[in-house]
Amino acid sequence: MTGMSRELFDRLVEDLEPCRRVLAEAEREKRKGLNRRGYNPGFGFLDHRHRVLAAVLSRRNTVTLTLTARLLGRDRNTLSYHAHRTMPLLAFAAAPDITAALTQPRRTHPPRTIDALQNAITDYEIKIKSGNS
Repeated sequence: MTGMSRELFDRLVEDLEPCRRVLAEAEREKRKGLNRRGYNPGFGFLDHRHRVLAAVLSRRNTVTLTLTARLLGRDRNTLSYHAHRTMPLLAFAAAPDITAALTQPRRTHPPRTIDALQNAITDYEIKIKSGNS
């Protein structure tokens, strides 16, 4: 679904970790002197790996964020919030093979249900077996 192997995705997550730390530290510094009254802590927690996954799936338009949230057992708004905040970090993916996977053509109509996703997976597997990938 990400357009890259598991190893390539793991490398992307590792490569983006330092960028995430810098961004998180900058946000903490920005909030440091603010009055806490009325402070909204934001959307729920999502670990870095799942943030990157949501951002990649959203960028490639592989599946809708609503379906991704269902598959991950998360709230759609939480996933959307974190995916869109993580998406700019994808620009820091330096390896050419990762960049190529992230710039592949997007789907025009991503699956919106689990059944539609299963059908898309089945169609893909049939293409692979027939050699028409």
